[in-house]
Amino acid sequence: MSTYYLGIDIGSVGSKAVIIDESGKILTSSVVSSGTNYSTTAAAIKEDVLSKAGLKPADIKASGSTGTGGRNAVADNYHGVIVCNARGVNLIFPSARAIVDIGGQGSQLIDIDENGQVINFNASEICATGSARLLQLLARILQLNIEDLGPLSLKSTHPSSFSTSCTVFLETEIITRIAQGDKPEDIVAGIHRSIADKVSALTRGVSIRPEVAVIGGGALDIGLVRSIEEKLSLKVLVPQNPRIIAALGAALIARDRSIQ
Repeated sequence: MSTYYLGIDIGSVGSKAVIIDESGKILTSSVVSSGTNYSTTAAAIKEDVLSKAGLKPADIKASGSTGTGGRNAVADNYHGVIVCNARGVNLIFPSARAIVDIGGQGSQLIDIDENGQVINFNASEICATGSARLLQLLARILQLNIEDLGPLSLKSTHPSSFSTSCTVFLETEIITRIAQGDKPEDIVAGIHRSIADKVSALTRGVSIRPEVAVIGGGALDIGLVRSIEEKLSLKVLVPQNPRIIAALGAALIARDRSIQ
């Protein structure tokens, strides 16, 4: 009879849950908007992922939580998101030695070893200009679906230039570029470059070694991934579902602690 483990990541923008078996194989996962009540969201996503797996709460041997609102989840243990990201990436990409996480509040660069242990890390300030939240803002201003931003930016021939690092002023700059006649694809490509610059700045004091995995909501944007590759001069790895990596890591840690 199989044994199952649950990981929950309650982020500032999105919440994720993963169920794995004893081998670390992912049975199913769930991603929902975090909303304003983390406790309610945690309960709802747990119910959803259990339903998808055809399991009951009693079938879960151990659980772990992480993220901004992770302590609101009813789990056996809480773990920092950086540690969980490292464990999750190590399972998916054992060869990865660096992680770029483009999350809802900012970006992180994590240096890890061959066992998925954190060696060093650097995090941007909590600001939309270095996060996936900026992509939501951009999509709203351009009246586009967020999933269309990446493919659109790849058509750019003259990316727009943005001078500010403040979200409020950056929004004004985007509107100004539109008024000046910049093409939507050039504006999007310019914003991608701006986020990539933020990521590159994180390498100060933290070594970045191949191979590099890009995770978080921003990793769903192919244009942003390409910009990060160009800025770092490195080919990067992107998981099939880059948003669930921290939840996966929380489940793996819960599994390991339960069998110690």
